[in-house]
Amino acid sequence: MISIVYVGVILVIALMILVGISIYLRKEILLPDKKEELELGNGQYIGTREKQDDSFGSYQKDYGLFAVVADGIGGYLNGDVASKITVNTFLREFKKNNLTGNVNYFFQSAAQKANFEIRKKFEDTPCGTTVVSVVISKKQMYWFSVGDSNIAVYRKNRLIPVNRKENVENWLEEQFLSGKINREEAMNHPQKRRLMNYVGFDGFEGGQVCEQPITLQSGDKVLLYSDGVETLNQIELETILAQKGTANDMAERVIDAIKVKNVKSKDNATVVVIKVK
Repeated sequence: MISIVYVGVILVIALMILVGISIYLRKEILLPDKKEELELGNGQYIGTREKQDDSFGSYQKDYGLFAVVADGIGGYLNGDVASKITVNTFLREFKKNNLTGNVNYFFQSAAQKANFEIRKKFEDTPCGTTVVSVVISKKQMYWFSVGDSNIAVYRKNRLIPVNRKENVENWLEEQFLSGKINREEAMNHPQKRRLMNYVGFDGFEGGQVCEQPITLQSGDKVLLYSDGVETLNQIELETILAQKGTANDMAERVIDAIKVKNVKSKDNATVVVIKVK
């Protein structure tokens, strides 16, 4: 009788241990990025423009956080619509797909679908948008970029650029470094800020993706922002990001600093801040 009770107790204990292990593994495998480990904030400002061409969005799944910023090309009539189509497409594709596999495939596929939708809607009418996007899971950051919007990581008092702008200015720099043009030709080109690539472009083939994810550290701040935020220089941005506060506090401070800066013209400005705890 004693032995039967003893065996029963052992079995109950063993079952409890197995249940505990199962719960632990479930948390570790299915919930690697708890919401409290990544804090999200955002801010937006129309500047001196007549309309807001920037769009942004974010979404949290059990395994990670997704964020995207798109800057519609202001020189085209429907830049605001193009940026909304792109953000909505990226959000839709993220929500319906499990990205524990190839994240870069998701980025490129979503961009191609957004490009198709823009071209279908506007046909031969010029229309397009830049886009920057990240997926963060287990403190691994995957990123995607088209055009001249920005992804950067603030770490140890420095704002470190992640992507490279796809514009004529950077192309000219590459041409100069390779010896194909001289310095004067590179410096005096009349269309240095013109985009070389954007979503909605008839010849769009894809964007930049990370070859390897970036390992984030506690205390890092990830920024996605349109070029209107460049009303502030790097030192001004670093000064804001060095202050204490929530991710939303930082995003709002960036926008407030742009509003009060004394410059003649201000582009649409959008910033998403992700704080790593």
